[in-house]
Amino acid sequence: MFLLSSLVVLAALHGIHAVEYVVTNNAENSTGGVRFNNDIGIEYSRQTLVSATEFIWRLFQQNTPADRKDVQRVTLIIENTDGIAYAENDEIHVNANYIKEYSGDLKGEFTGVLYHEMTHIWQWNGNGQTPGGLIEGIADFVRLKANYIPSHWVQPGQGDRWDQGYDVTARFLDYCNSLRNGFVAELNKKMRSGYSADFFVELLRNNVDQLWTDYKAKHDFREENPKYQSSFLELPGYWGRETLTSATDFIWRIFQRNTEADRKDMQKMTLIIENGNSIAFTSLNNEIHVNANYLGSYSEGIADFVRLRADLAPSHWVQPGQGDRWDQGYDVTARFLDYCNSLRNGLVAELDQKMRRGYSADLFVELLGKTVDQLWSDYKAQYGN
Repeated sequence: MFLLSSLVVLAALHGIHAVEYVVTNNAENSTGGVRFNNDIGIEYSRQTLVSATEFIWRLFQQNTPADRKDVQRVTLIIENTDGIAYAENDEIHVNANYIKEYSGDLKGEFTGVLYHEMTHIWQWNGNGQTPGGLIEGIADFVRLKANYIPSHWVQPGQGDRWDQGYDVTARFLDYCNSLRNGFVAELNKKMRSGYSADFFVELLRNNVDQLWTDYKAKHDFREENPKYQSSFLELPGYWGRETLTSATDFIWRIFQRNTEADRKDMQKMTLIIENGNSIAFTSLNNEIHVNANYLGSYSEGIADFVRLRADLAPSHWVQPGQGDRWDQGYDVTARFLDYCNSLRNGLVAELDQKMRRGYSADLFVELLGKTVDQLWSDYKAQYGN
């Protein structure tokens, strides 16, 4: 007899290899569990597990059982947990609270999440040697190729590092796959027994850093983005015009360019704040472009710090100690600022006051006696990361 909360089905046979799929709703008494039953359902989930598996096998060119992991059973569990979803020990756990709160196309988002997590079930991880960013990037690459792309993903060419993970790495892998059809499948096969960055050289005749540079150059969309510019643009709080003026005067003195004849013939310099790829760059037509996202990451961290102190932190936020950089922004930076504030009560308020006239990383030294990088190292160490 089939139960409403659980369904066990034997998937279609592939040669002698069969996979059993189990779907269980352990949160059916919660709002998220009820929404799962009403808007998604166990049968649809089971069918998605089957179709995701078959799609991944085709994409990874795993045509025989010998090519694949020996997985006999995959279990999907809907439960009240943290985050969105995770996969471990041939189980996929999806947070019922995420289902409850999601406001867009729930079934499409849920399907994309399952394709991502199912990839973790089947992909090789180089015996634990493959960088985590690449592992997550391959999972999102599968989601990309299955056309379950959320609207919040970065556009092709965006991102700071090739191994940044998730959508950034997925877009980069899609570019690599365009250079050699089946590249990701071949990369996955190589990772069955280990990992080396040389895999990129072996398959694409270029190291991964050069490939990333080429990828960024191909998708150079700086001129397509909205710009906010003027001659010596005023930027309250960042000394826009004043800094350009003082920097110019300083450079003239350092270079001993004391007369106009010693200098370039430059009539106008323009500072442009835009949504770009890197931190900043200078173009040939006397323009300095600064990434608005770079300027905003610290500010976003302060905003989320306020949210944290108001006890309004959502369940999907990172835990204390998590994150890659202190200025990653949002919840990562908020958690770090909370740590700094514990070292000196009122630190964030003092930082905010000092930033009225401008910003410098030396502000952390002035207030806490350590550089921000050292504080980040201490913070990570406190939480064992």
